[in-house]
Amino acid sequence: MQDLFSQRLGVPAESLATPVSMIFSLIILTFAITTLFGGMLQDPIGPQKVTLIGGLLLGGGLILASQASTIGQIYLFYGVISGTGMGFAYITPLATCNKWFPDKKGIVSGFVVAGMGIGTLVFTPIGRLMVLNRGVLSTWLILGLVFMALISFGALFLKLPPDGATDAKPPGRQQLKSDTRLKDYSQAQMLRTSAFYLIWFMFLIGSGAGLMVIGLAAPIGQELAGLTAGQAAGVVSLLGVFNVSGRILWGAVSDRFGRTKVLFSMFILTSLSLLMLSISTSLFPLVFAFASITLCFGGFLAVFPATTAEFFGTKNLGGNYGLVYIAYGIGGTGGMYMGSILPLTTAFVVAGICCLGGAGLALMTRAPAKPTQS
Repeated sequence: MQDLFSQRLGVPAESLATPVSMIFSLIILTFAITTLFGGMLQDPIGPQKVTLIGGLLLGGGLILASQASTIGQIYLFYGVISGTGMGFAYITPLATCNKWFPDKKGIVSGFVVAGMGIGTLVFTPIGRLMVLNRGVLSTWLILGLVFMALISFGALFLKLPPDGATDAKPPGRQQLKSDTRLKDYSQAQMLRTSAFYLIWFMFLIGSGAGLMVIGLAAPIGQELAGLTAGQAAGVVSLLGVFNVSGRILWGAVSDRFGRTKVLFSMFILTSLSLLMLSISTSLFPLVFAFASITLCFGGFLAVFPATTAEFFGTKNLGGNYGLVYIAYGIGGTGGMYMGSILPLTTAFVVAGICCLGGAGLALMTRAPAKPTQS
């Protein structure tokens, strides 16, 4: 991609390798941080308005980036403005759907975040074709208009359930022992619980390990298994399918067996797969480890919002999960940075050990008691 930017900015392509890679770290960090503000806005003013703002910012940032003439402008328009729009548009359907279906938090969260993953699977090849035929900046202009229209249209359908609906026990189902629908925590109350910090650090570890592997999947395949560029691209596409599938699969499993048991299982599987990556030199174990890690990474994105809703209630879920989601941004950027500065095998071993720590945190995590008044 730096070749495409170099033509626009008039500088050598090799000098843009680091600045271009930083754009994607910036958008992940901005996305995660602004999810908090989007969630805080959603709880008092409703999901429709926040989603509409998100669509305007995401699309508008891409449109502005299409006119950029410096790398700094791209950082601002694409990294910050579009990243903010992503944060606003991401949290609203997630929190709203959890309020509509409080007895199925895991699978509901899974389907919502799977939608984002499917969008990536659909628009990534379209975007690549457009970049090859029209250039990256023209592609941003077109996609900015498309995303603005689609998100604004989708915002029309986001409505909160009637008052009291989230407290009703669904017909024919027993209330879960860990159900905390009547224990709605404010952000201040949540921050006074140990459960929040355990969840936060688990998400930090899971997102760091997952995004490190996903971000480096192609070069890992080429370096460790001798894959060609085309084969490596095929593996990356396959990982997207496992990522999306894991969101629905693990979300549904967590509804059946409990959040912390599933988190423990995902951390153990991720840790073992990372250690397998550190010694893999052939295609099959490499793909198996990749698939397991991305399957679990997708699961983290479904199970953590469900856990937040179950432990701290759905009334303030937008703001509460926004605080939890900051761990995704910090962990993701940290994981990608670690993968870029350490030898691959060392990075895998370090991440694998961290995931064992995440499994230990899962064993320590318990739903808090009713919140005390502020």
